[in-house]
Amino acid sequence: MSSVKESLRNTIERLNDEEASRVLEFAQRLRKGNEASRTLERLACDPAFRVPPEGLGAFHSVEPLRGKGIPASRLLVDDRR
Repeated sequence: MSSVKESLRNTIERLNDEEASRVLEFAQRLRKGNEASRTLERLACDPAFRVPPEGLGAFHSVEPLRGKGIPASRLLVDDRR
């Protein structure tokens, strides 16, 4: 067994029930994070989708453009009211 897993098991043994419950919730959410890659694998087999082979990666930072007039988001909110 790896030292990391062994250390994790020793730490978990010292937790109270509430702390252990929170750790379990976190571990379950962590495992669910891997489901996105399975979804991408399924989409890659569909000819309607093009999935990059290296994965999605991070989005680049962009500077928003300054426009004239009322922002579209403000108009949309006002329209919905």
